[in-house]
Amino acid sequence: MRHLFRPLVLPNWWQDALLALPRIVCGYLLASNFGAAKFGLPWSPPDNNLGLFEVAFWFPQDVAAYGGIFAMFPNFFAWMGAFSEAIGGMLLVLGLLTRPAAFLVSCTMLVAMFMQQFQEGLWNMLPAMGFLWAALPALVLGSGRFGLDYLLTKSGGLRPRPGLVALALAALLLPGCVQQAHDKTVVYLLDVSGHPDVQQVGVRGRDKPLSWDYDLQLTPIKKDSLYRAVVTTHTGYKVTEVKFTINGDYELKGKENRRIEFGSADTAVYRARFDVMVP
Repeated sequence: MRHLFRPLVLPNWWQDALLALPRIVCGYLLASNFGAAKFGLPWSPPDNNLGLFEVAFWFPQDVAAYGGIFAMFPNFFAWMGAFSEAIGGMLLVLGLLTRPAAFLVSCTMLVAMFMQQFQEGLWNMLPAMGFLWAALPALVLGSGRFGLDYLLTKSGGLRPRPGLVALALAALLLPGCVQQAHDKTVVYLLDVSGHPDVQQVGVRGRDKPLSWDYDLQLTPIKKDSLYRAVVTTHTGYKVTEVKFTINGDYELKGKENRRIEFGSADTAVYRARFDVMVP
């Protein structure tokens, strides 16, 4: 098993450095951004409300949509995919357990390419392909000179231990850690007074049933003045993001989305004026 962790060292240090660069950069991006957004780590976005080693509530649903064995064990595959990105990314940065980490990342990216992005065309597959190409050299060569695997195997410190094997087996029980989601309702009250020729008022947003691609129509309470919509979202997050539209045109162009905190109650009321952001 020690050969699994012992890196292959190239003749010159700069060759190892050149191969370490994509490994470290891609590992950092996976751990700090892509993985941390859906797998609970100390630096995960606070608004995502993720517990430690907890996978985001929506990810098992996405995985189940792949069908087959993924639909049979969505929690397991969602947790393993998020773990591969977040923890596997950290291991790639450190050059620790490099080959196992690269294997997990490679498997995750292959699934993303062919089960999630394949139908959307080659362009949408490029991000996953990029991470795959960065992981493959690490899968074959290990960490090279620039990683903890090199230091530990050189000093004889990296040996298989029963405790580590037991810990790895226990990790298979963790995929039950899925973020709890609840129904949160927001009552939107939008003032559109002062805007002429209002034919349709809508809201778009990040979380289902809202979408950034189409409007959910608000109903008039006072014609050309006050509009209303009631939206219930099944979520584990603390915050959602929305923007309003009039006749299909966005408000607050070039500005940040409106951020709405759900709070502890199941229902919140959000009052706003079109194209005006109140701090």
